[in-house]
Amino acid sequence: MNIKIRAFKPAFLAVLLLCTTVYSDLVLAHGERAQQAGLRMRTLNWLDLEIYPREVKIGENLTIKGKFIPSEWWPEHMADIADMAYMNIGVPGPMFVRLHSTVNGVPMIRSSAFEHGKMYEFEIILKARTPGPVHVHPVVSVADAGPIIGPGKWVEIVGDPADFENKVTALTGEVIDMETVGYSEAVWLNVFWAVIGLAWVLYWFVRYSPLLMPRFIKIGELTESGEDPDSVINLGDQIVAFCFFLFTLLAVAGGYFWGQYAYPITTTLQTGKVAVEGLEVPSDIDIELIEARYRIPGRSFKIDVNMTNNSEKPVRVGEFLTANIRFINHDVMGDIQPEDKQDLIASEGLTVTGGSDGHGLVQPGETSHVTMYADDAIWETYRLTSLIYDPDSRFAAMLKIFDEDGKRHLNEVGGPMFPAFR
Repeated sequence: MNIKIRAFKPAFLAVLLLCTTVYSDLVLAHGERAQQAGLRMRTLNWLDLEIYPREVKIGENLTIKGKFIPSEWWPEHMADIADMAYMNIGVPGPMFVRLHSTVNGVPMIRSSAFEHGKMYEFEIILKARTPGPVHVHPVVSVADAGPIIGPGKWVEIVGDPADFENKVTALTGEVIDMETVGYSEAVWLNVFWAVIGLAWVLYWFVRYSPLLMPRFIKIGELTESGEDPDSVINLGDQIVAFCFFLFTLLAVAGGYFWGQYAYPITTTLQTGKVAVEGLEVPSDIDIELIEARYRIPGRSFKIDVNMTNNSEKPVRVGEFLTANIRFINHDVMGDIQPEDKQDLIASEGLTVTGGSDGHGLVQPGETSHVTMYADDAIWETYRLTSLIYDPDSRFAAMLKIFDEDGKRHLNEVGGPMFPAFR
């Protein structure tokens, strides 16, 4: 039996390696499909993401701009973004240095809180430091809930890593190289405490050579017999332990006074929360949800709404945005193609019916019944179909509605979603 297993090992390893090679492109991004469908749909609506330039040299800046709107259908069982959150960036490793970030013009060096149903415009400036292709995402990290990942774009970093510099001017006017400052101190402090720790362990190994187990067994025997297990510690052990303890206290105190001498001017780490006022979401349209259904065999999401046009011009739904996936109405938005496999765009995924012309047109001052079909295999590939198995199978989506002049109205729609099995 063992011979047969050994014979199959090379073939098994070859198949495993082949599968790793074939499916390696699926793990290059940041797991956009890993979170639960309900969480992706009902947390943040990301809009108008710009990442440029798409090829950046070592030491040059990368700019990330966009908007997000916290959903008014935020999951009740999840920590709330209105309590505490932090604007962040998601990249695989130390590919960039973060230089500056703002939300609605407020610097984001601290945590903040974001109100549901309000719009927030963000800008993040990064400096490239490590060459290679990198998938860049904006991220909002919510306290006690974790990161909420926005849509990503591929960026190519080129150049020689040796050309990278990261120098800043301190408040005292001193120019500091952030790549090397404090490095030598960190090295020798780690070595110092590692030596002390090894010396402590070595003493007990030598004292009770060849192993510690005889001492452990002896303590167990004393405990079972009702004797004091501390009796195995003799006066010599106590003296050595006291010397180690005293030396540790002196080393800590000496390190403190040395730090005060070497760095007399310091500032404490900032942990406060900065307030950011949300912007009103631009819309002259009212949306009332009638029904939402997901047809499992056809991977088709159908939503019926009553749409009231309070603007001065006719409007149509141009895009259905949910879980960072853009379902495009080609008749309104034109030809919008995904840039790559990780670009979450269903170019002709949205079909709109109803309204005054049968294709979703709503005249000024009118209320019309509009039906939208978001159909694409992306529902399956990005695991949004798992929503039907959630104990709280509600959805949320952002509708982008346009008039004939291109003016955009944004309306979030949400509610219960019912599965259809045929």
